[in-house]
Amino acid sequence: MRYFTTLLLTMLTFSILAQSDPKAKEILDKAAAKFKTYPAAEVSFTLAMENKTENINEIHEGKAWMKGNRYKLNLMDVENYYDGKIIYTYMPEVQEVNIKNPNDDEEEFLNPATLFDIHNQGFTQKLINTTNSIAYIELYPKEKKNFEKIGIWVNPATSSIQKVTSFGKDGNNITIVVQNIKQLTPAPSDSFFSFDKAKHPDVEVIDMR
Repeated sequence: MRYFTTLLLTMLTFSILAQSDPKAKEILDKAAAKFKTYPAAEVSFTLAMENKTENINEIHEGKAWMKGNRYKLNLMDVENYYDGKIIYTYMPEVQEVNIKNPNDDEEEFLNPATLFDIHNQGFTQKLINTTNSIAYIELYPKEKKNFEKIGIWVNPATSSIQKVTSFGKDGNNITIVVQNIKQLTPAPSDSFFSFDKAKHPDVEVIDMR
């Protein structure tokens, strides 16, 4: 879970003088616009963390559901819910749920939908190459951070993001591979994005609001 949020939290930047590449922005804007047309979506993905120096190579499967500013995220045996106001973090193994009010940055960066619009969050963009009809675009942040760049692989023909990698200065590379995106019709009810305490009577509730 922390790996996924780490990648989203790296959507803040390091200094670079280059200007955004109009072609790269056009490709990414089309992908973001397509995703925003979905009234609700289900995304299946894998998350990998690699550090060759420390011999780390972990892969986890995850699933996310999104509707407007609401989301549910299942990853690494943790279920995260956001109903538009409150974040619920449910840990089934320890039978515990944390409830908190997010600050603005936390709500934005924990939301999986951020993944599909990260290029508009303070980056310059450059189209590096196109191989086998897949465009590879690099994002360079504008403020110093603990990562060098973010790479995005996009299929321009379908306007679909396939993979996103954060290249860390410390050798930690975090990659999200999108396995499948499904438009949900009809969209789930709002209650789907909220933890139902009545269905989990034995869970310890820690209210951090």
